[in-house]
Amino acid sequence: MAERVRLKITGMTCAACARRIEKVVSKVDGVLESQVNFATEKGEFQVDPSVSVERLIEAIRKAGFDAHKADATAPHREIYTAARLWLAVVFSLPVVAISMFMHDKTHELGWLLFALTLPVQFGAGLPFYRSAWSATLAKAPNMETLIVLGSTAAFVYSVAVLLMSNHGNLYFEASAVIITLILLGKRIEETAKRRAREALASVWTLLPRRIMVERNGEYVESELGEARIGDKLLVRAGDRVPVDGEVVSGAAWIEESALTGEPVPVSKGEGERAIAGSIVTDGAIELIATAVGEDTLIQQVANAVETAQASKAALQRLADRISAVFVPAIIVLALVSVAVWFLITKDAAKSILTGVSVLVIACPCALGLAAPIAILTGTARASRSGIVVKGIEALERVRRLDAVVLDKTGTLTAGNPVVVDTALFGGDLEANLAYASALEKMADHPLARAIVAYAPGVVKSVENVRIVPGGGAMGEIDGVGVAIGSPRFLSQIGIELNGAADYPVVLAVDGKASLGFVFADEPTPEGAEAIRRLQEAGIELYICSGDRREAVMRMAEAVGVSPENVLAEMLPDQKAELVRTLQAQGKKVAFVGDGINDAPALASADLGIAVGAGTGLAAESADLILLNNDLRSLPIALRVSRAMAATIRSNLGLAFLYNAIAIPIALAGRLDPMIAAGAMSLSSLSVVFNALRLLYLR
Repeated sequence: MAERVRLKITGMTCAACARRIEKVVSKVDGVLESQVNFATEKGEFQVDPSVSVERLIEAIRKAGFDAHKADATAPHREIYTAARLWLAVVFSLPVVAISMFMHDKTHELGWLLFALTLPVQFGAGLPFYRSAWSATLAKAPNMETLIVLGSTAAFVYSVAVLLMSNHGNLYFEASAVIITLILLGKRIEETAKRRAREALASVWTLLPRRIMVERNGEYVESELGEARIGDKLLVRAGDRVPVDGEVVSGAAWIEESALTGEPVPVSKGEGERAIAGSIVTDGAIELIATAVGEDTLIQQVANAVETAQASKAALQRLADRISAVFVPAIIVLALVSVAVWFLITKDAAKSILTGVSVLVIACPCALGLAAPIAILTGTARASRSGIVVKGIEALERVRRLDAVVLDKTGTLTAGNPVVVDTALFGGDLEANLAYASALEKMADHPLARAIVAYAPGVVKSVENVRIVPGGGAMGEIDGVGVAIGSPRFLSQIGIELNGAADYPVVLAVDGKASLGFVFADEPTPEGAEAIRRLQEAGIELYICSGDRREAVMRMAEAVGVSPENVLAEMLPDQKAELVRTLQAQGKKVAFVGDGINDAPALASADLGIAVGAGTGLAAESADLILLNNDLRSLPIALRVSRAMAATIRSNLGLAFLYNAIAIPIALAGRLDPMIAAGAMSLSSLSVVFNALRLLYLR
């Protein structure tokens, strides 16, 4: 049976590195599948049990990278640090200033320029050299290879001019600016990657560090990692459930919204399941652990997110795929130009200068800036409408959306339970509501507050009050015995339910069930309007939820979604499966959600959209976040995302257009390296100005 191995991989500088690692590891005997995620810097491998982790790590190290077992808490070593960028900026500025404004004195100040450029070239630019070297060893030149060749060629040529003569132009500013601008793009990229890594670690914030576990007949405090299947644990009010388990004694109201997305606490008693990450809001339970660590539902959700993210195609890879052909082609062209011009002119300086011009003009600086600059400006524009644009991975595919799937709770609703209906089983309705309100004022949990708000009634005095944690409350009002709580609680104290067992909370008067309560979330006033706008745009709408079908259908009717497109009582993996089913039909699908239960679907969708109230994992699994919880921002968000994707594509087109025009001129020997450097900078400026248009997007 195949085993799944997850490794943390360091040293990758572009998506081409991830592809190279996949190829190297796939050649190891016993490796069935190899998948490396450049954004999260993790590799996931399906291997035969005979393949050791050490063997996989050895293969990765031979490819020029490093790896170790994945650990959500392990620190990350950044390659393109802020310090490197600042070093490059501080030393590049005087080089550029001298070259531009004191051009006639550059030879007099040549060694000063050399001294200022040296730390940029071989200090700040060291990661480029390391990446280019490992790519060379793997016979797979990448963008860093061309960066190194172009900047080094300008640097070495300038040094040669200084050493051999007092004539000829110096191009120290070209090499320094190349390194600095590429570092800027890489730094932005690494920041985005760090946020993606933190997303997968955020799941652990939902679990307690310390637990109460039974040892030798007594409960003792222990570390979460020491819990084992079969252990007996105590979970009290206010605690998070640390493992998946079966309740063996006690009763409690447990809020599972972080996992199911539903804010209404549910009553849990003996024989029922408690899920890791849920909160005990009232009462206390003892449970037997049935799943710990990787086997818990919460960890399976996190793993589903990681797998879905790893399967996404990043738009940034487009540039790397092109560079796989572009880079060796440019290197060959530069060498050919040197040889041809030397044969024609017998002038070594002229020949070398032509080759340098080809390398400098072809340096992919604009390619490195194309996506990050568009993301920065697009993010600034989106923030005006309360929209956070997080990543570019989904934007490559999302040019046209066919369907939007919306989670119900916290997305279409306010997330606060309210009483929407009652069922009378005996007595007078107003009297029953007064009894319920008086008794629930003694309790403090969301359902009690909803009942008090629904039935303020006449203020009545309650005597002999008894609050049963996790069950309900009982007492005497006007000499009549009254109780309210879950059907299980009422049954345990001898109440006749009379058909009220299907209601989450039931009131009993004088030993008999008299009133059942139905709860639901209130729809947000913006939800219906947002759905109408999306439908006018020709987008098919779906609603899915872990809530009861009746509640979901009621919400769909309120906001105008067809009953055929309503799915209820869905688990996290079922939501993701719905997304994949729609995608299999050829549709481009966006998913809108807010809870950790939505994370797999958000990651699987072509475009994941989280509302601002969502959990950290849901927000980090999404491509867009609506900070203001206003679904009317959704149509705006879709427009901004499309505009960003279009801008990135046009930026890449502009970058290659300059090369298409300038490289032939350089090959013809008509392009001075200084002009080549200027043209290269101009291509970067055109990319920046093109991206700035996003700020004025209506």
